Amino acid sequence: MQSRLPSRFGRSRFAAALLFLACFCLPTPGTASGAPGLVITPDIQYGYALDLFKKGDYTAAQVELKRFIHFFPGDARVAEAEFKTAMALYHSGQFHEAARRFNDIILKEKESPYTRESYFMQSKAFQAMDNPGYAGIVLQNYLKLTEDPETRDRIYLELARLHIRETRELGKNQLEEAQKYLTLISPDRKGEYNVPARLAALEKVKAAPQKNPAAAGILALIPGGGFLYCERYKDAFVTFCLNAGLIWGAYEAFDSGNPALGGVVSFVESGFYAGNIYGSITAAHKYNKTQQIKILDRHFNLTAGIDPGNGAYLITFNHEF
Repeated sequence: MQSRLPSRFGRSRFAAALLFLACFCLPTPGTASGAPGLVITPDIQYGYALDLFKKGDYTAAQVELKRFIHFFPGDARVAEAEFKTAMALYHSGQFHEAARRFNDIILKEKESPYTRESYFMQSKAFQAMDNPGYAGIVLQNYLKLTEDPETRDRIYLELARLHIRETRELGKNQLEEAQKYLTLISPDRKGEYNVPARLAALEKVKAAPQKNPAAAGILALIPGGGFLYCERYKDAFVTFCLNAGLIWGAYEAFDSGNPALGGVVSFVESGFYAGNIYGSITAAHKYNKTQQIKILDRHFNLTAGIDPGNGAYLITFNHEF
C-alpha cells in the first residue's frame, strides 16, 4: 500500500519545525567570526573602577577594584588597585576593614610607595576608630623600619600632630611629646614644615592662662566661690543660692523643733555642698583645657586629609603665620 502524503495541517507543522531548527543553526551576528560578543579588558575594568572612585562612589569602586584584582592578577596595576581598594573602604567609613587591608599591603611589600602610604593611612584609620594608641604604634613601628630621611620626617610630623590632637582631651597634656617630635625633624625640612613657628605656637599653648584646681576647691568652701574663681558666674550664682537656701531650710527646721526634716534637708545639702567643691575643681581643669584648645584651634588645623587627585596622604597642619 502506498503511503499517503501528510495532510495540509501536518505539512504546516513540519515547516514550522524546520524553521525553528534553522534559527538555531544560523550564526548570530556577534559570533559570526567566532569572536565573543563582549570582551572586558584590564584597561576597561580598571578605568571603570577608577572612574567610580573619582566620582566618590566608593562602595561600587571597591567592588570593581576587587573584580579587577581577581580577573587580572598579573596586571602591573594590581598593587595600586589593592591600595585604592583600601582607600575606598576608608572613604566609605569601613575603617576596621580598611586598616586590615592596609596591613595586608604592609605585610606584602617591604618598601614601596603604596607600603609607605599604607602605614600612614592605617594610622589614620585607627584614629578614625578613636584608637590613638594603635595609631601611634603603627607609626612607631614604621619609624623603626624605614631609613628614608623624608619618610622619617613625615612620621615625626604626624606623631607630633597625633600628640597635639590628644592634648585636646580633658586630663591629657602631651605637648612635650609633640615638641620632641617636631625637634627631631631634619634641618633640611624644618623650613618646609615650618617647625620654628609650630614650636612657638606650642609654647603659647603651654603659657595659656591657668586656674589652680586646688585654689578652686578651697574657695568652694564658700558655695559658689570656686565657680566664681573659674569665671563661671552663672554657675556661681546658682550654686550660692541653692546651697544658701538649703542651709537656711535646715536651720529653720531644727529651730522650729523638727529635727527629722532638718536631718533630711542637711543630708541633701551635704550632697550639693560636696558637689559644689568637686564641680569647682573640675571647672578649673576645664577652664585650663579650654584655654589650650582656643590657642590650638587658632594655630593648628589638626585634621589629616587626602589628596583627592591621587589619593596621597596629606597632613594639614596650619598655623597663623
